[in-house]
Amino acid sequence: MTRMLAAAKTAAFFFPLLAIAMLQPVMASTGGGLPWDTPLQTLQNDLTGPVATTVSVLALFAAGAALVFGEELGLFVRRALLLVVAIAFLVLGTNFLTALGLTGAVL
Repeated sequence: MTRMLAAAKTAAFFFPLLAIAMLQPVMASTGGGLPWDTPLQTLQNDLTGPVATTVSVLALFAAGAALVFGEELGLFVRRALLLVVAIAFLVLGTNFLTALGLTGAVL
């Protein structure tokens, strides 16, 4: 029991020192973004670019036509088509709002 207490005291002493040692490089940085900012910005640019807009318009028309003119669609196919429509609306919605001048927060 005394060994466990001594180990706990040692850990309680070294943990704050380790935390401070790991915090120092973070405090020394001179700014910049988080490491995942660049890949997320690239993904956003890819999902809102002209190719994504064209694909989403085509997918929206194809899925809408299949839903309107498809007589005997199974439940899975109908849900898959509704998922395609929802994704197309998300991609087109971003471009539509940008065209209206509505963008996110600017810092």
